[in-house]
Amino acid sequence: MKISEAKAAYSSQMQTLWAQKRALTEALKEQEKSGIPSFDRVELSKELKKVDAEYKKAQSVVEGIMATEAAVHNSEVSRQQIEAMEKSAKKMAKMMEIYRRIASGGRVPPEDENALMLYSKELYMAAKMAAMIKKDKDNKKYDTLLDEEDSEGGENTDAAEVAANTEISVAAPDAAGDAGSAIGL
Repeated sequence: MKISEAKAAYSSQMQTLWAQKRALTEALKEQEKSGIPSFDRVELSKELKKVDAEYKKAQSVVEGIMATEAAVHNSEVSRQQIEAMEKSAKKMAKMMEIYRRIASGGRVPPEDENALMLYSKELYMAAKMAAMIKKDKDNKKYDTLLDEEDSEGGENTDAAEVAANTEISVAAPDAAGDAGSAIGL
């Protein structure tokens, strides 16, 4: 069962139990207003305790589901942040290599020069100045370092969507009002 499905099922179950608790509480209050001790009042109290216990059990399962969803969401966010940092580090490494090639007097493709200039104008200008100083060096010609990845954006997934669609092992609530067992991952 997906987390989103489990949340919906237990939400419905808790609403049903809440309505039962409210009805039993009202009936118990009516019995107490009459002031006449009766067998019904004892039975209503027992039934109210039973429904309250089921409600608390369902509530603890929902709390577990929510904790699991939060953990999955946070894990997905962390994974996305790591991917972004890795991509940024790779780009920085490429830009530093382009800088080194330009600064050493090498000839790089115009798209590499443009990429360095867009990345950091200061770094680009420093590379060009270093290249002028080393004018007498061998002008090695380099191929581009950039690939299609550098020009395209990566695929981002919504962490909340990933969390909601994660499969978990949780018993479905009974239609009669039993909250079921605790979460098992």
